Amino acid sequence: MPPPQTCRLTRCIWFYKNFNGAFTLAEVLITLGIIGVVAALTIPTLIANHRSQTLQAQFKKTYNELSQINQKFIYDYGINMCEYDWMLVESGMTVMNASKEFAEKFGEYFVTQNKNIGWEKVATNVKTLTGNSANLAMFDDGYNYDFMNRTYFFEYGSPPGKCPVISVDINGTSKKPNQLGIDIFSFRPTLDGRIIPIGNPNNTANNINGNQLSLTVCSKADNSNMNGFGCAFWASIDKHPQDNTKSYWKDFIR
Repeated sequence: MPPPQTCRLTRCIWFYKNFNGAFTLAEVLITLGIIGVVAALTIPTLIANHRSQTLQAQFKKTYNELSQINQKFIYDYGINMCEYDWMLVESGMTVMNASKEFAEKFGEYFVTQNKNIGWEKVATNVKTLTGNSANLAMFDDGYNYDFMNRTYFFEYGSPPGKCPVISVDINGTSKKPNQLGIDIFSFRPTLDGRIIPIGNPNNTANNINGNQLSLTVCSKADNSNMNGFGCAFWASIDKHPQDNTKSYWKDFIR
């Protein structure tokens, strides 16, 4: 308690000398040290939890919007994205030019940003799940931006499905880490009008241009330039790829 407001000098001096409620400097420093240790232990966890929750929400939003765009596309054109892409090829376009044309058509369903940036400058910043340079061939068939700065990359699909691959940077290329399986995920429209996240080991729709096995890869121990392209499936069901008792967002991408 504080000393009385009115007191004689001798009484005030006695009060301060005998008042035992104050902390010593050593006690204050020890307390601050304990608070610092606790903060050092808990703040990184809080930051990681907030980051994973934010990315999970962005993933769900992107997945939902892709499905909506896909349905609108079928309604507007009477054919699915797979058929549209290869209709262009069969009309005489190269597969790459057809995919670029499809990327432009896809961009009509959201407010796009006209950015004169070559795909190489954007794609060369993409890393695999383990931090290596990703396979650039998966990003060179057209790309587009939406008003939230999300980047959509397109890769043509080979027969028999002919369904393109759409890889999305769910928080925008201006935000790190620009890494497969963390903020970049790959999806695919199907012939029956769905959008599926790539990575289901039991689904042949994972096959991209003959490369089936590598696209099921979503592992912290794989150093291939395709590692992470198969993570969208696990993110969508929130299961750790190597331990299905654990969460993808809480346990795997930390």
